[in-house]
Amino acid sequence: MGYNLIYPIKIMDGSHKTERQKVGQFGENICCGYLEYIGLKIIERNFSTKFGELDIVAKSSDKTLIFLEVKTMDERKDKEKPYEESYPLLFGNVNKYIRQSLIANEIDFTPEDQMSSKKIGNFKKISEWYANKYDKLIGTNGYRLDLAAITLLDNCISLRYYTNIF
Repeated sequence: MGYNLIYPIKIMDGSHKTERQKVGQFGENICCGYLEYIGLKIIERNFSTKFGELDIVAKSSDKTLIFLEVKTMDERKDKEKPYEESYPLLFGNVNKYIRQSLIANEIDFTPEDQMSSKKIGNFKKISEWYANKYDKLIGTNGYRLDLAAITLLDNCISLRYYTNIF
């Protein structure tokens, strides 16, 4: 199941991070706000192991544990604008801003394309490790791996959310 949502952009300064880190953090902030909006509970962010990192660990209302990989790309013309660093973002009156939509743009490379077979394998490995280590978090519905693909555009953000990608 996939969703394609558009959010207006709110911009603030985040000068102590690299550009790549700012883009990634901004995407994760947007994603966490979206997850809370759809009723998920954020358990952890940026969980690190010797194998790598899980961007977001969440739990659904039916107690399914969700491991989420967030891929963000900046396709804005003015890439010099800083990013919002706080979370949650823009979700005080989310119904005012969110509209489901298909974006027709001419971007050749998408955030989804960043999920190489190596990254997919690593994502699975870290998720399985976490599920085994914190098995009490796994309810009768088990766990799943989701992907959020975020594209930053000039005046909005496209968020495509894919559930149970493996």
